[in-house]
Amino acid sequence: MFQHFTRLSGIAMPTLLACSFILTGCSTPQGNQVVSDQPAAVVPTTAPGEQPKADEEAVEYPVRAFPTETLYDLLVAELAGMDNNLPLALSNYLIQARATRDPGIVARAARVAAYAENHPALLEMSLLWSDIEPDNLDARSVATLSLGREGRLTEALQHAEFALKQGDQEPIMGLTVSAGGSTPAQRQTLLDAYTDLRSRLPRDETVLLTYAMLLRQQGQFLTALATVDELLEQAPAKESAIMLKAQLLHQLGKKQEATKFLGTVLDGLADSKRLRLQYARFLAEDDLLGAYQQLNTLMVQYPHDAELAYTLALVCRGLNKNEEARELYTQLSKNPNMAAAAHYELGQLAEEENNSDAVLLHYRAVRNGPKFLPAVVKLGRFMASNGQLSSAQLYMSQLRLEYPHYSAQLYQIESELLVENQLIGDARLILSEALEHFPNNISLLYSRSILSERENDFASSEQDLRAILAQDANNSMALNALGYTLTLHTDRYEEARQLILRALELNPGDPAIIDSLGWVLFQLGEYDTAIIHLQEALEKMPDPEIAAHLGEALWANDQQEEALQIWQQILEQHPDNPIILETMQRLQAE
Repeated sequence: MFQHFTRLSGIAMPTLLACSFILTGCSTPQGNQVVSDQPAAVVPTTAPGEQPKADEEAVEYPVRAFPTETLYDLLVAELAGMDNNLPLALSNYLIQARATRDPGIVARAARVAAYAENHPALLEMSLLWSDIEPDNLDARSVATLSLGREGRLTEALQHAEFALKQGDQEPIMGLTVSAGGSTPAQRQTLLDAYTDLRSRLPRDETVLLTYAMLLRQQGQFLTALATVDELLEQAPAKESAIMLKAQLLHQLGKKQEATKFLGTVLDGLADSKRLRLQYARFLAEDDLLGAYQQLNTLMVQYPHDAELAYTLALVCRGLNKNEEARELYTQLSKNPNMAAAAHYELGQLAEEENNSDAVLLHYRAVRNGPKFLPAVVKLGRFMASNGQLSSAQLYMSQLRLEYPHYSAQLYQIESELLVENQLIGDARLILSEALEHFPNNISLLYSRSILSERENDFASSEQDLRAILAQDANNSMALNALGYTLTLHTDRYEEARQLILRALELNPGDPAIIDSLGWVLFQLGEYDTAIIHLQEALEKMPDPEIAAHLGEALWANDQQEEALQIWQQILEQHPDNPIILETMQRLQAE
């Protein structure tokens, strides 16, 4: 493990070879001290067995005399790290960093904390390090990162400003990224602090740029745009400022102005890949052919850029240039990093052409990445539609053996495929098999509960939903489903109401939950309140089932004309909708 710890945000660190040096090159111990008989030396920056990197500069920490206890803890820490025992390694380093305040040990502790992704420890060590070595840019950089991650943005800015004055722009740029994940109040505090920073560095381009970025994050687009224009007056060819201005114009709804601005800029910066790609993206919204031309220009400049080729292929698909797209995807399928995505797109092309052999070939070739599971879904549906449902199930069984970490999702996909083919009982059996292996999987439990309810097995449905709530009492989806099924299958309406109200509290505004609340209120005879909720649900989501509920509540409330009007509106779009037709027939509505 530790042999990989060579840099942390550009930080060169000492290793315990220094301790070995002290132990092997020492004179007679005095008391409990181990004293080196060598003068101060440069501590190696590479781990045991690792070759120094040419671009790394060693940090010169003098070898100093440590108590034997300290050396012992550090050696234990190093050995624990080599044995992948991160908690012990980090614990020992933290203890000795606090005790000795030695910059090399503190830096090493920061490195281990970063590797272990222990953010509190990294924050503590970065602040300690920057306190011990206030002129160390690496310490300041890590402090900026750690404080920014914690939302302590104005404190982080102090460290970032120091680095900026030394010529290092990365910390303040990184702080801007951290601010994007902070609250509006935290960002506003940082913006207020920028007022003083701008007074100290009035013409600093990085300060102007990051200030504009923060204003954009805060939704102050016009002020951000004015700040970018101020920056562009100083540096008219600054690519990041040009990009930000174009994006701000686009966010302000000035799409044509944003596109025209980039087109004009590219007359003088024709070789800017980043700007031309953004220009192509803007064009793609309304002018696919224009985007296609810009991407082809880029491909001439960067013929081996796989991601660029993939984007061009997508645009080709939008222009029905399928043969050109196929050629690009075929080339990309030879690239290990793009092969899965390319085969997925080739599979879709083959599916459109009903080329069964090519569909099977390409979708089966997708064995990793974000397109893996979508490819399984696509292939399963294609095979089922061609009378090969059993073969599709066998394929998924094989995948579960080959990719056990995807097993639960593959069970889910198979069950959904069976449901699509009206095999509800078989789908339940598959989910039950899956739950033998993954008894606490919430997605599988929820899916089985829905299928049990469809087969009027309310007891099993309730059991699965309560199993979910036993793990996650605040699962709004399960709370709503249980409340709704209680309403449908029992007279436990008050219990159902409380479950649904809790779900709505957790997920306010969800139309499905609002519909459930309206329906249970209808069952309780509270027609007026039920109608209010059902109308709100239908406005948010014009779903036939919600319309059926609203119509029935209106009908029961002696508002038959309004009910018929609601149902007729749905039937105009879905003339054969079984839910509406069944409701009207049951109520004998004309």
